[in-house]
Amino acid sequence: MDKKSILGFVFVFLIILAMPYYFKMVNPDQPTEPTTVNSQQTTILKTDSSLQKTTAHSHTSIVKPQVKEILYTVDTELYKITLSNRGGGTLSSFVLKNYKMIKNGDTTLVDLIKNSEVKSLFIRYISVDGDSVELNQPFLLETPLIGASSKNLWELGHSDSLSLSFILKSTSGTLAKKSFIFHGGEYTIDLTTDITGLQQNIASQFYELSWEGGLPYTEALIKDDSYYSKAYAFNAGDAVDLDVKSGKKYLSSFTGNTGWTAIRNKYFTTAFLANGNGIGYRLTAEGIPLEGKDFQKVFNMYLSLPVNNINHTSLFIGPLDYQTVKGLGVDLEEIMSFGASIIRPISKGILWVFIWMHTLTPNYGWVLIVFSILLKVVLTPLTNKSTQSMKEMQKLGPKTEALKEKYGNDQQKLNAETMKLYKEHGVNPMGGCLPILLQMPVLWALFIVFRSTIELRQAAFIGWITDLSAPDTIFTLPFTIPIYGNQVNVLPILMVLSQIVQQKMSTVSSNQQQKMMMYLMPAVFFFMFNQFPSGLNLYYTLFNILSIIQQKWLTPDAKPRKPKQRTIDAIRQFQMKSKKR
Repeated sequence: MDKKSILGFVFVFLIILAMPYYFKMVNPDQPTEPTTVNSQQTTILKTDSSLQKTTAHSHTSIVKPQVKEILYTVDTELYKITLSNRGGGTLSSFVLKNYKMIKNGDTTLVDLIKNSEVKSLFIRYISVDGDSVELNQPFLLETPLIGASSKNLWELGHSDSLSLSFILKSTSGTLAKKSFIFHGGEYTIDLTTDITGLQQNIASQFYELSWEGGLPYTEALIKDDSYYSKAYAFNAGDAVDLDVKSGKKYLSSFTGNTGWTAIRNKYFTTAFLANGNGIGYRLTAEGIPLEGKDFQKVFNMYLSLPVNNINHTSLFIGPLDYQTVKGLGVDLEEIMSFGASIIRPISKGILWVFIWMHTLTPNYGWVLIVFSILLKVVLTPLTNKSTQSMKEMQKLGPKTEALKEKYGNDQQKLNAETMKLYKEHGVNPMGGCLPILLQMPVLWALFIVFRSTIELRQAAFIGWITDLSAPDTIFTLPFTIPIYGNQVNVLPILMVLSQIVQQKMSTVSSNQQQKMMMYLMPAVFFFMFNQFPSGLNLYYTLFNILSIIQQKWLTPDAKPRKPKQRTIDAIRQFQMKSKKR
């Protein structure tokens, strides 16, 4: 093997090693270590002691519990929520009716309240004694049980709504009140909190609406779900995110106008929408190690509200469906994963096309096939030009080899003469790269869309392809192969075979190094794409097949242009002058 072949292998190996870093660049939603934000009001700390100090609290109650804990259920077409009267209304469960997950080997509906550790919608404040107080005792239901069944259950239609109010009383009057309005056709719950009756007991000018315990993981691959899990806050027209690493604890806080706070996993989110009342936030994060290299992220969020106001906020809890989240009109879609700023518009455009086409074709697999065909039609003129350019360069191969023999010791002269040859014959050496460059952003955008948008979650196609957002695994090996993994998938194999056929059709050179690269590059793609979503592999396989059809029947034959007579005369004059010298 010569020196150039060895360098070629080294280069390909470096590409494999660099791919994870490239994905971080095009899709920057990665765990990052918090740093100090350049603002006098915003602080992001990473010291465990500061986090423990700020989150430590006592469970001080203002009055003794007046009633026992009672559960209330609201059943809508989108979700079924179980509400406890503790703390004036906290979530015991929130089951989404249109989304499923695998739990303990069985298929069940997604519940966004993972266990009793989740403490949602409690009110917290600092008392005049310096204690951190949490209103966690049962409140009284102020709203009469109109329309409820004997089991405290309300059923709401699409256009129905329900109002429930809970109050905390003492002998001197009402201390706190929390009211909910549920809408049958929305994931947004209107929330009103009023603790003006406790003002004399509160040391600061604000109290906090809290969500502690984060969201459960809903996907089979914990590592994949954890990858996207973060906490967010929106202030000064910008979204701030907080992530965490294994074994670490981080804190982010801000005092000032706050639009919302949010916690998300891969496909779902819960968010406090301040509706103009937010005056600050706190986000905390902890990375809890699990078996092996996996770890669980637990996020808490606290929205600061003014003590002397009756504050109207909203709770959004549900899927990260782009149209739904964007329809809230508060920029909550900023927490969604669409890649780097250059890729985001393409990702959103592809998602919009997919959703529109899905209204015509109910199966996303067929949507992808139609999309591949349409994209191929759009790129056909460029691809034809690229193929012609490559074939023209291959036909000029003997002449370029002759130049190498003649000017092999003078690289500068060789480059100049080679470019002159290309110019004389009207060949663009970069013509074969343009379609590839145009296709790469689309490929990365497709990768992001298929991997992170809920529209493609658990979208089945045919046969063994049961989820276009995940690899099409037919069986799992009892061991792990470096780079490849332990999942045996079908579509990456088909993709590689189609790529080899395509390259064989487009390569006519007898150069052994080119033949070697023709097999080496598909091998690199095989290892890379084995971990990719089946939807992306399906798209790439279809694109290769369409390219084969195009090269076989739709590409014009290469016809290198003859050198223009003026160019030939100029070259002869130059050669004659050189001889005289």
